[in-house]
Amino acid sequence: MMDVKLRYGTGYITLKIPKQNLAQVVQPRKQSASKDISGTVRRALSNPIGLTLSETISNNRVCVLIEDGTRAEPHEVLIEELAKLLGAAKELTFIITTGSHKVDSPRNKLITDAIQDSCQRYNLHDYQIHVHDALNSPCTTVGTTIRGTAVSVNNLALGHDAFVVAADMKNHYFAGYSNVIKNFLPGICDYATIETNHALALEPGSTFGRHPFHPDHSRRTNPCAEDMLEATHMILGDKPAFLLATITSGPYILWAASGELAPVTAEGIRKIDETASFSVTPTDYIIVSPGGLPQDESLYNAQRGLELVKNAVRDNGEILFLAECPKGAAPTPKARKFFYDYLTRPLSSILPSIREKYILYSHKAAKFAELIQRVKKIWINSSLSTEQVEAAHLYPTSNPQTIVDDWIRTNPSAQILAFDEANKIAVYASDGN
Repeated sequence: MMDVKLRYGTGYITLKIPKQNLAQVVQPRKQSASKDISGTVRRALSNPIGLTLSETISNNRVCVLIEDGTRAEPHEVLIEELAKLLGAAKELTFIITTGSHKVDSPRNKLITDAIQDSCQRYNLHDYQIHVHDALNSPCTTVGTTIRGTAVSVNNLALGHDAFVVAADMKNHYFAGYSNVIKNFLPGICDYATIETNHALALEPGSTFGRHPFHPDHSRRTNPCAEDMLEATHMILGDKPAFLLATITSGPYILWAASGELAPVTAEGIRKIDETASFSVTPTDYIIVSPGGLPQDESLYNAQRGLELVKNAVRDNGEILFLAECPKGAAPTPKARKFFYDYLTRPLSSILPSIREKYILYSHKAAKFAELIQRVKKIWINSSLSTEQVEAAHLYPTSNPQTIVDDWIRTNPSAQILAFDEANKIAVYASDGN
């Protein structure tokens, strides 16, 4: 009997699975991580690829983009190490790139405080800090992409001479990879811009493992990511942009690099493909943990993990989903309305209605509905009520071990795949599908 320990909320759930039934436990490959997080960042900043930070900011008006509190990364360290080097700028505008996320969250407040503290500590006088609000921040349209996205960007991001961006990287289920360009669109764009771009998530090519910065030329097509990149170029114009990119695990930084946007991001993608991408033989039964908080804080957040590992389950198979969801079905009223409420409709009607009129957040309902219809059952162990779970065409369980036991009782030769930190990995079927 094997003990399989999977993240759940702030703790773990341990399941007992007979050794002969456990096909594999999949999670990001272990890497050495220095406890000297600050030193790792400093080394990256002192050895840039191409563009240097000093030549980017010297005597310039600089816009600094910092990711919001939904990102599980050591914000304080990244801000601190950047602040040490920003003294040569003429003026600084820090924008927390929320995209369509919640603006007034406690973690965004902590990030704002960290910027304030670092600026004071390193005598950065001419600066301002702003948390982007896609619904209320004044924005200006700077162009329209070839796919029809009118790019309307926060006014505070305009009129600068250069940009500095801190971006954490991981697999992303429709943008290919979380990376620097997501800090521009959706990061600092208005709601309508984000909505038009995210409608492209419904395109078959908008999926993980594909991005215009991918080092493999055959994996550079991704309609949603290509649209984001075109918007980024419109926002930047001919202004230089310096990137500090990281790959993190909890409080640790596993990889960091800095310099020009494209080559640094390509290196990050190569590293993600090496450490967090997997080919597996699909099975009838899979167990999925998004990775605990903040990855499973709501069903809306946790669903990413299902999308990233869905290739591992055969048609008409079953999924056991371990997602605590302490914040319920969705983090905001709009996300609930256009994700969860859509998901409670008759399954066959969800995708056609969304394709007819896309509304931001509804792509998640469409993708979830496709998976629910493809498999036999998705069991979920969560803090959601039975009524909430069943309304979304899912099956509730308060004892996930009994689900595993039933699988094996029904099919003694069952092979079970288990996934931990599913929100960070990408799974491909070994037959190439």
